[in-house]
Amino acid sequence: MNRRRAVIAMVLMAVLVLQIGCTSQVPDGGKETGGKAQQDVQRGIMEEFDRLAGDGAKLAETVEFINDNIAQMSGENASVLVNRLEEMQRENLSDLGERFYSDAEIQNALNSLYQPGAAIDMEDADRVEHEGLRALLMEAGSTGYRVETAEGMYFPIIDYSFHQKYSDYVSDDMKEYIEIMAVESGEVPAKDAALVIGWDEIVERALRQDRFLENYPDSIKMDDIRQLHKNYIMFSLYGLNNTPLFGYDNQAMDGDAKDVFMQAVEGGEDGEYIKILKTFLEMLEKNNYRLTDEADEYRKAIYDNI
Repeated sequence: MNRRRAVIAMVLMAVLVLQIGCTSQVPDGGKETGGKAQQDVQRGIMEEFDRLAGDGAKLAETVEFINDNIAQMSGENASVLVNRLEEMQRENLSDLGERFYSDAEIQNALNSLYQPGAAIDMEDADRVEHEGLRALLMEAGSTGYRVETAEGMYFPIIDYSFHQKYSDYVSDDMKEYIEIMAVESGEVPAKDAALVIGWDEIVERALRQDRFLENYPDSIKMDDIRQLHKNYIMFSLYGLNNTPLFGYDNQAMDGDAKDVFMQAVEGGEDGEYIKILKTFLEMLEKNNYRLTDEADEYRKAIYDNI
């Protein structure tokens, strides 16, 4: 059980749940703030939000407050609200997760209802017969989580599709961040030390993250995307234990990965990620796309210096 919890924690930290608290101001670039009257309304809402947070408001109360008020906010202020919601979801995740995997009855009920790896529809939670599980799933779904499974256990992750209803109100960088993370939470890239998305999807996501880092250098979500991007560079240069980029027996590069990487390099897109792939492939080509000491040192240096 402890090993499984450790594996789940690693999945959450390395792949999806980025434990970086961002509280600095959102850069300009959102919607117009309007006239003085509108600014006064927004100032009042932000002050009330600060009081709510200062009083230790529960996550459900915060969600309700944002839902009721975000339409009146500028892009900048709306982004502050959504950013704080995400922080609270992260802060709450450990306690919520403990309620899932510390109770064997909850895990058994989940196992009886769902096949491992199958998507759990949080909207159907009210139909679950087991009273304790029904209440837990409904709480999780209403506060922006969904349930994942790995190592035979079920646990919550932040569901960023929950944030998409705020996309029309936030700044451009926050909107793009939500879209990037909605893809991540909708289909996590790795489970049980294996990639569960294809090499083409690895590249597509890495390129989108690369564009975010280029287009929004002052975003409060830079550190989050940079850490996520580091994970995808690791996937690209190493694979994972059960989906290695190079065969354990002959050190030969995975054929599908090689084809996808070469297409990406030849696709005409620029950026740091493409430059990394290009240099890596050039090194591998010298030895018929088998891992060499030179290429291994290169990928280690890239990962360590991101």
